[in-house]
Amino acid sequence: MPVSISIRDLLARGLHWPHRAWALFDLREAGEFAAGHIFGATSLPRRLLEFRLSELLPDPSWPVVVYDRGAGDGRAKLAALRLAEMGVADVAVLHGGIAAWVDAGQVLASGLNVPSKTFGENVLHETRIQTVTPEELYGVNQSAGSVAICDVRTSGEFAAHHLPGACSLPGFELAAHLPGLTRDHDRVVLNCAGRTRSIIAAATAQALGFDCPAVENGTMGWRLAGYPVEGGAVAPPSAPSPEDAMAIADHACLLALQLGVDAITAAELARLGGSSGPQRPYIVDVRAQDAFLAGHVPSALWLPGGQAIQRTDDFLAVPGAPVVVIDEGDARAWLAAWWLRRMGFPSVHVLDGGMPTWRDAGFKVETGRGRRRPELVEKAAEGAPLLGLEDMRARLERVPLPLLFDVGTSRGFARAHLPNAIWLPRGWLEARIGDYAAPEDEIVLTASDPSQAILAAATLQDMGYARARACAVSPADWARAGGAVETGPPPDTAEDIVDPPYEMGLQAMRDYLEWEIRLTAGADASGQGATSLKRE
Repeated sequence: MPVSISIRDLLARGLHWPHRAWALFDLREAGEFAAGHIFGATSLPRRLLEFRLSELLPDPSWPVVVYDRGAGDGRAKLAALRLAEMGVADVAVLHGGIAAWVDAGQVLASGLNVPSKTFGENVLHETRIQTVTPEELYGVNQSAGSVAICDVRTSGEFAAHHLPGACSLPGFELAAHLPGLTRDHDRVVLNCAGRTRSIIAAATAQALGFDCPAVENGTMGWRLAGYPVEGGAVAPPSAPSPEDAMAIADHACLLALQLGVDAITAAELARLGGSSGPQRPYIVDVRAQDAFLAGHVPSALWLPGGQAIQRTDDFLAVPGAPVVVIDEGDARAWLAAWWLRRMGFPSVHVLDGGMPTWRDAGFKVETGRGRRRPELVEKAAEGAPLLGLEDMRARLERVPLPLLFDVGTSRGFARAHLPNAIWLPRGWLEARIGDYAAPEDEIVLTASDPSQAILAAATLQDMGYARARACAVSPADWARAGGAVETGPPPDTAEDIVDPPYEMGLQAMRDYLEWEIRLTAGADASGQGATSLKRE
């Protein structure tokens, strides 16, 4: 049986983020997590455990605490067993889960990325970042072309919708462009979806010597003011001059060094990356996606600078672990590292010279996303018969039909599922399969990601459902091959998807912005104390 830890002992470990030298995983679905969680926890829905663990734990020697709803849930205990199977030796289950946490008088944090967003609000107030209202910007922007609006969101978000006339400079891509932009325009204004990323961008510009206000409440504030947005990609700004890029890189390096960031060589990174134990670092690549896909350090996470600061709790599950940041030998890694140190991460480094030095040293380079099918999926696929396209056609023509279960996401189920399939998310499989099937029944499991079906089939077979089989074909591929599928809205019981507020209407945007602004009113909405803000 997994080891249990009480709330008293958990608090005694020290929950203050980001100084924690262990991982705290919330095994519930994203919607449950957003409704209320322990501040600083990383959302790791049980169905993603096998797929995300290797990127969330730089080494399996780090201690892990997991939790779920509490009495009668069971997901945390099952996850602890799986973690042990995956080589994590020090795993504890929070006794009583979230229910016991609340009963003990502890506060829940609501929403997503609360540590980073709280930090952003502190930056706004303590660094005195300037803002411009949508009304002020709209009036100026209509009268002259002297204002440059730089959108620091991801390129995908920008293409979906952006302010008219804006250009896309995601995250710290902005930095090297600042000298040229300020020479060519009377004013440079920074924008994101809401608040955090534009606040961080404006504070970055300020630290580099440029006065660039942030659009108050970002694109959501713009839309709430009744102004139109545009869609589609636009031509990127001209590349910065080598002189500008070098000057910004030197300044960024100085900022980071002053806060204790240091440079490591490619040889040192190769040694650390190939080691085991707590010295093995997170490797964070902050370059553009196409550069990452073309070649990156093995095991590196692709996390562009602005995202790295906004979503630290989603990726750096052990904040006390060392972090190495990589770019092309420019300003981006130094700026991301500087911000991580300002947030309080204790051990942050930059690969000296970036990817060019890694390549020049002859070390291994990986291409693509760097994601492999988890070893447990390969093992399950070898041990259980899979149904291919023709197998499925033959089986669905016979009577009686097998029981069909879709164990993927609710969104995938809504997009396409086999007729008469029941949505049974894999995180709840063991607890709920008995409501629908008996051990002697023939069962076929499907999912938009067939790996989920394969793992589910292996689980059911271990439980005694000997006739459980996984379909190796996704419903989308089944439909492309001429098979019948059904579509429809996500099930009413779905808790696995949290849509961004700007996709949910004006009131959702208002509610979100009010929530974000209130974060600093109660320190961090959790009683654990505000995130640190270290000054240069």
